[in-house]
Amino acid sequence: MEEQINNIIPVLMGEIESDGENESDLLFNYYLRCNTQEKAVVNNVMIYLCGWSFETLLEKCGIGIDEKGEPIIVEDKTDE
Repeated sequence: MEEQINNIIPVLMGEIESDGENESDLLFNYYLRCNTQEKAVVNNVMIYLCGWSFETLLEKCGIGIDEKGEPIIVEDKTDE
């Protein structure tokens, strides 16, 4: 079972790399509609997959979310 479990992320990465569609807009819009608890789940899954929360990935792309939950353009400060 351990071998199968250790294959989850490599298989997922292969599937991502072979998928020709870029559905970033769908993922982003899904995240915007999430409540606080749902955003925490998305962030945790992203941390397990790539080591960064979705919120941090957005910041790396120059996207922030203001106090009203609306997207805003921000300067990437994740490398500081």
